[in-house]
Amino acid sequence: MNTPILNLPHTRPLIAKNNRNGGLLPKKVAILYTEEKREYFYTDEQFWTVEGSKKEAMDFEPYFKKLGIKTCYIAGNANMARNLQKEKPDMAINLVTTVKGYDYLGATVPSTLELLEIPYTGASILGFAIGCNKHLVYTLLQSHGIDVPPFQLMASSTTPLDPTLKFPLILKLNEEHSNVEITRESVVENEQQLRKRLRYLINKYEQDVLVSEFIDGREFACFIFQALNKKVYTIERQIHLPNNNTKHEFLDYDLCWGDQSTNPDHLKYAKYNDPLLNAIAKKAFEVAKMASYGKLDIRMDKNGKYYVIDANANCHFGPPEWLCEMTVTMKNQGVPFKELLKRLLQNTMREWGYCLS
Repeated sequence: MNTPILNLPHTRPLIAKNNRNGGLLPKKVAILYTEEKREYFYTDEQFWTVEGSKKEAMDFEPYFKKLGIKTCYIAGNANMARNLQKEKPDMAINLVTTVKGYDYLGATVPSTLELLEIPYTGASILGFAIGCNKHLVYTLLQSHGIDVPPFQLMASSTTPLDPTLKFPLILKLNEEHSNVEITRESVVENEQQLRKRLRYLINKYEQDVLVSEFIDGREFACFIFQALNKKVYTIERQIHLPNNNTKHEFLDYDLCWGDQSTNPDHLKYAKYNDPLLNAIAKKAFEVAKMASYGKLDIRMDKNGKYYVIDANANCHFGPPEWLCEMTVTMKNQGVPFKELLKRLLQNTMREWGYCLS
C-alpha cells in the first residue's frame, strides 16, 4: 500500500509501482528540456550552451526503458503547462536551464510544476532563482560562514573599486552560467585592464558584473546528490593550457565547451576526497536552497583554504553519452548512471509524499 508521508508540502496521489528494492518508481516521466532558438540569445556563445538540448534529453530514453518507465519530451516554453496536462506524467526531470534566453525565467518551470502538483527533480523555485544571481549567492554563503573570495558588484564601468580588493581580480557576468564570457581576459592585473573588461561586458550584455579576487591554486568541481543521502562526489580539474598568456590556470569557456578529444591534455580530472570539503559543499548546498542535485565550483589557495567560487543549482545532469563533468565524475567514482537515476526517481517520489508501508 502506498502511504503518504506526513508533514510534507506535497501530497498529490501518484500512480506508482513497486520495484525489487522496495522503493517507488513512476510509470511515466516527462523530460523537460531547454527550447533552443537562436533569437532568444544575445550571442552565439550563449546559444551554443543550449544547442542540442532536445537531442540530449532523448539520450535518457534507453535508461528509462530498462526501468520500464514511459517517457515524454516537453520543451520549457509557453506551451509547457498545456503539454504537461495533456501527457499527465507522474513526475518530471527538469533539464531546463534558461527560458527565452533568460536564466531567471527558468524558475517558471519549477513554478509551473508546483502549480500542477507534478513532482520534479532539480532546483526548487527559490533555489533556481537564487542561483541566477552570483552576487546573491556569494552574499548568502558569506553570511552563513562559508568562505567566498572578496567581491564587489559593479553596475557601471566607472564604479569605484573597493580599495580592500587585491589584484588579480576575475570578472563574471552576474546573471550568466555555463562559463559564458569566462576567457583569458577575465582575470585582470591592474585598474586599466579592469576598466576595459568592465566596459566590454556591460556594453555587450547590459547586466551587472561580479568582480572578485582571483584565488590562485587548485580547482575542484563538487557534485552533491540529495538522492544519495546528500553524497558529495568531487573531482579536481587539472588544467594545462599551452600558449597561456597569463600565469593563471582556470576553466574558461573554450575549455568547458570545446572538443576535449582533440586536446585531452589541456584538461584532466582526478578523483578527490576531503571530509572538510565535503562538509563545506553540503552546507553550501543547503544555504543556496539546492535540491535533488547541484554543483559547486571550489578553489583552494596556496595555504590550503577552500573558497566557493560558483554554485549551479540546475547543473548538467545526464547519461554517460553526455560529455559533461557530472558524467566524468560519476565514472571516476564508479557510480553507474542507471543506479543514480533510479535513486533520484525514488527519492523524488518519497519527498513528494509516498513510501511503502
